[in-house]
Amino acid sequence: MQIFIYQLKLLLRNKPMLFWTFAFPLILATFFNLAFSKLNSADSFDPIDVAVVIQKEDQSFQSLLDELSKENKDQLLNIQYVSVSKAQEMLKDKVITGYMLVDEELELVVNDNGISQTIVQSVMDTYLQTKQSMKNIASFNPQVMGQLIQHNIQQDFFQSQRISSLDVTVVYFYTLIGMTCMYGGFWGLRVSTNQEANLSRQGTRVQVSPISKIRIMLTGVIAAFLCQYCAMIILFAYLYYGLNIAFGDHSLYIFILMAIGSLLGIIIGQLIGTLLKCKENTKISILTSVSLFCSFLSGMMIVDLKYLIQEYVPILSYMNPVSLITDALYALYYYPTYERFFFNIALLIVMVFILGITSILISRRKKYDSL
Repeated sequence: MQIFIYQLKLLLRNKPMLFWTFAFPLILATFFNLAFSKLNSADSFDPIDVAVVIQKEDQSFQSLLDELSKENKDQLLNIQYVSVSKAQEMLKDKVITGYMLVDEELELVVNDNGISQTIVQSVMDTYLQTKQSMKNIASFNPQVMGQLIQHNIQQDFFQSQRISSLDVTVVYFYTLIGMTCMYGGFWGLRVSTNQEANLSRQGTRVQVSPISKIRIMLTGVIAAFLCQYCAMIILFAYLYYGLNIAFGDHSLYIFILMAIGSLLGIIIGQLIGTLLKCKENTKISILTSVSLFCSFLSGMMIVDLKYLIQEYVPILSYMNPVSLITDALYALYYYPTYERFFFNIALLIVMVFILGITSILISRRKKYDSL
């Protein structure tokens, strides 16, 4: 316990690391939110203003329009029932996108071409195609028509799942969590430096002490994990409560993922510190480059790159810890099952085991000519 407290104090005295692991992710998350908030609002959809002129009753079509114009989050149309002259006047003044003429045949009258006009035309075409298909079936075999209607009423072909937001920009915040897990490597690198006799005075005392290197390494990793996991919890709380980033109702799974990701980041940093024979600043530069490159491949800078790699070079996704963490969060929120999430967790655990064993073996074989 005394060794653990000593290791913890050494880590907490390093102010630059406190900034990069605690403050920098929060600052970056804030900039992400400022950059993407307007992007999200730009993608919001407003109901299309359309006038309807009834010259001949068509109950089924009017029911469809009433359903599409219900005031809710899925509202597609904003319907006004008016006369022909009023509709023409409103279209001329650009109050409406167009007007539908309901007569023997349905007709859409517009002045311009655009997305809104295309959507309204698609609604009419879909209705007409469906209506014609029903007529053909009814004329060919009325019994089949009755069975088809009854079958559609009794059977539900879709399972509804409520998702608050299907927003591609959340990938950036998910990648930020993965990158911050990798920043745990700074703690791991510092633990390694504190055990190197040629890099620090603490390392000299450690090497001449009678305590086993494994014990010192494990206490250092635990101390580093405590610091890093606190940083991850603070970041998650800021994203979830401060910036209202969507994570779903799986907080326990997310905490488990962050714990494994943090441990992996620490071990990667410790492995770099143990494996490379160079100055600490050089090791920090290498670790930073590795973290940023992994974040880049997982879509932090270009979100489409994540999907391109997944499609054309999927092996890179399975080897990239940031991509695995990002993908696990994405799967946890959007997928109804946990198979993909636990598959990514398993890959991260395998990485922790392999890299941890490698780091221990390299550390145990290190010897110094003089202390």
